[in-house]
Amino acid sequence: MSKHISIRVPATSANLGCLFDCAALAVGLYLDLHVSARTDERVSVRYQGVNPDRVPLDETNLIVRTMKDTLCGWGKQCGFELEIENQIPVGAGLGSSAAARVGALAACYGLRDRALLDENLISQAARLEGHPDNVAAAWLGGIALSVQDGEKIVSYSCPIPDELQLVVVVPDFPLSTDQTRQSLPESFSRADAVHNLQRAAVIAAAFFSSRAELHPFLFQDRWHQPYRAPLIPGLREALALKSPGLLGVCLSGAGPSVLALASEDSSVIGESIREIFRRNGVSSQAFLLSPDNKGGKGWNIPG
Repeated sequence: MSKHISIRVPATSANLGCLFDCAALAVGLYLDLHVSARTDERVSVRYQGVNPDRVPLDETNLIVRTMKDTLCGWGKQCGFELEIENQIPVGAGLGSSAAARVGALAACYGLRDRALLDENLISQAARLEGHPDNVAAAWLGGIALSVQDGEKIVSYSCPIPDELQLVVVVPDFPLSTDQTRQSLPESFSRADAVHNLQRAAVIAAAFFSSRAELHPFLFQDRWHQPYRAPLIPGLREALALKSPGLLGVCLSGAGPSVLALASEDSSVIGESIREIFRRNGVSSQAFLLSPDNKGGKGWNIPG
């Protein structure tokens, strides 16, 4: 059994407007885990990073729970020392829980020297998360599209062009995915379904053709953003933003963060979205990020 494992997993932004519950892209904010096996069954946790008030340091910690449940399921009870270094805002729509699940599972495979297959890890993480979009992008990197058929998950990813500028604006309050899902309707009209499917297909085709020729109207979603907007002051105005170089703007995951994709002037776009939030009484922070095309898989090359 390996004595020490280090894992790096990127943040992810899911849904991308019209690709609800089927796509996410990986961005350059990271969760780093350092795990050392113990000879007893005790667990210790140290944390350094953003939102420390949202991260428990006992066995209720999501990473700890995932690791203990996984190892126990394999019939391999053991203790470990866990050191967490985290840049990903927690509860902000940037895949913090998906990164935690993916990192925890990868650490378990490493500790037990088990063969790590992409499909197995993504399927396990998706089962725990409830959907595959974020976990696939967190592990594979780039932009990942996923479909779930019962227990089976099929995911494909491709690199995000390096010239694409990513802006994430994070309001200073958390939202849970469960909380925002309660605001969604049970069904949609045929017109709304066609509207979203057309845009989702074109966005996917643009990325997988290595062109990424995007336009703001492609991100005009009718399935989730209009229903989540009342929970996020200023979101409607942010989604309607027009600015030179802006290729698209959307809610990141379940929110409250907003993702903008740009060809230029990303800092100006970030400040414009922050100003919208300010006018609505919400303070926020803007991150100018690079795409992450490695994913946890690429950062943690088996050796």
